[in-house]
Amino acid sequence: MTGAFEKELCAAFCGGLEVHPVGVGYAVSTAFRDNSGDRLSFYIETGGDGFDLVDGGDYLPELVARDIHIAGGTRGDLLNAILSEAGAYWDRETYEIRADGVAEADLAVRSIQFLSALIRVRDLSLITKDRVKSAFREDFIREVTARYGEEFEIEESAPPTKDLEEFPADVVLRSINGGRPGAIYLVNNSDKLNEALLAWQEVHKIRADVAMVAVIEDNRMTNINKMKFQRAQNRRLPMPIFRGGERDTVEFIADEMRTRAA
Repeated sequence: MTGAFEKELCAAFCGGLEVHPVGVGYAVSTAFRDNSGDRLSFYIETGGDGFDLVDGGDYLPELVARDIHIAGGTRGDLLNAILSEAGAYWDRETYEIRADGVAEADLAVRSIQFLSALIRVRDLSLITKDRVKSAFREDFIREVTARYGEEFEIEESAPPTKDLEEFPADVVLRSINGGRPGAIYLVNNSDKLNEALLAWQEVHKIRADVAMVAVIEDNRMTNINKMKFQRAQNRRLPMPIFRGGERDTVEFIADEMRTRAA
């Protein structure tokens, strides 16, 4: 029973495997298929320093064309983690997924690892906007807790003061040592920026003693309209950028909370 089952598994996994010589080395077609029904394939390129495994550079440009951000944020971090586990990376110029300099003795094992990474990165398109938003919030709160966990009380989805009940912030920080509260709006699209700007205008209108900050997720601002960002900037809305400057961002917020409103 075990031997027969093992043969069936081997046939299923290897039955669709095809290797064809091409100009740069070999083209490998597998039994696994993507969401469109096409077989997953990759190339084994021969070079002076071992073999290079390359996916062909089709999938990542497709994600970018669908406005899926892979250079940073949640999806970018996940992409890099998946590829790193397989000893691979993605080329920022060609958008190819690659694993370079593979020794001939390791080629079979590394090819399986590379194929596994190609399968896993297909799930990046399934990560919803809600999941991305949730990860941004979780990462921000984690950074605040790590830096100021003993100084700040943290509330989520709450108004910073009674006068601002119609403008709940994503995160409200309150210092146990006194000082004004911090109203944090986590911005990764134009709607969230508009929400933050309306709250900012209300803060000034009623002269609320609140440190209001719109934290931009990353510097690409893929889903943020540039004119709306410029409008918020011209109205002096504080907008630090989180990814790549996490510590600086929370320290900026802490400084704003210590500063009395003019």
